[in-house]
Amino acid sequence: MRKDEKESEKQRQAAQFYALLKSIMDELLNYTKSRHIKIPDASFGLIYDQRDSILFSGSDSKTGKKIFLYNVRLIGKSFEERKEQMLIDKTPETFLNWIADLCSTYLSSLVYDYVVKEQHRGEGTSERTVRQIVRGFMNKLMNDPELKHVLDTIRTKPVDS
Repeated sequence: MRKDEKESEKQRQAAQFYALLKSIMDELLNYTKSRHIKIPDASFGLIYDQRDSILFSGSDSKTGKKIFLYNVRLIGKSFEERKEQMLIDKTPETFLNWIADLCSTYLSSLVYDYVVKEQHRGEGTSERTVRQIVRGFMNKLMNDPELKHVLDTIRTKPVDS
């Protein structure tokens, strides 16, 4: 493979990884809303940052709307740490466990704010709620044809737009 082909392949893989992360985030938040967990009126997104924080939050100075940004660098690092095991296993199990961990990362601060701060319940309740939501979402991800597009982002090459 030539240098420009390698770079092109690397960019294609990065775009697929970003599309996967974004699809998981969007569908997980929709699923969480359907489980009667109040998701704040906020913007959610991905950011690449050198700091060692997985989540950046703040508010938009113009609209006052909360903003939650997840650090793609650290998410990618967690993927790379498990990639070797994924290749050894040759089964989707390690990959699906990584997705479940990613879902927990996406949800934990939101559920904590709702369960502990608004409902005045304990941290244990917050953690159980996250586990239940993630378990339900993973089941839906694997079995619901409506969510087929999420995992399709890694099966096929993205269409250039």
